[in-house]
Amino acid sequence: MSAILALVTAIVIISIALMRSRKPKKVAEPVLVKRYVHPGHGWIRMTNDGYAVVGMDDFSQSLLGKINQVQLPRMLKHLDQGSAAWEVWHGNRHLRMVSPVSGWVVEKNEAVLQDPSLINNSPYGEGWLFKVKPSKLSSQLHNLLTGRAVHQWQDVVTSQFRRFFSTTPALMMQDGGVLLDGLADRCSDEEWNAIANEFFLTEPRKQS
Repeated sequence: MSAILALVTAIVIISIALMRSRKPKKVAEPVLVKRYVHPGHGWIRMTNDGYAVVGMDDFSQSLLGKINQVQLPRMLKHLDQGSAAWEVWHGNRHLRMVSPVSGWVVEKNEAVLQDPSLINNSPYGEGWLFKVKPSKLSSQLHNLLTGRAVHQWQDVVTSQFRRFFSTTPALMMQDGGVLLDGLADRCSDEEWNAIANEFFLTEPRKQS
């Protein structure tokens, strides 16, 4: 009798194991990173410890072209949202960019200082610029865009660019007016200065 009971128990255990093995394994869902974008084309994402990682968006890096020099704010410097915070160069072309959020600089991406092209290759990843300890974050988030609003804003910016270069169509692609990468090389000095002022909300540094 005990032998029969042991056999039945073994069969039940094996059956349960087979049923579990046939269940499809759950696929880990990708973690979505929430970014906030400033109209000056800088972005932030928050870390678990409350710091804001700052970078420049894909639009700005592709417009400027391959970045060969970057100047980041000094450590512990307090930045103000909307004020000039860092600078990047592509050859003789130069672009000053405004901080997307107020706060104190607590870390700089040394890898970017050594290899500025990381900004081109991975503007939302390895090409991040610095971290800040934000101040007034809750109120300043209202000045930033996130989610679907970012895509809508990017469409508006692209339309504005088409109008901006409507008199110089050679600076645009032929398939519907898509922006050329490295447009900075094709602009006149006057056009580039106007771009910096209108689309990046800052004025270019005057050449000495």
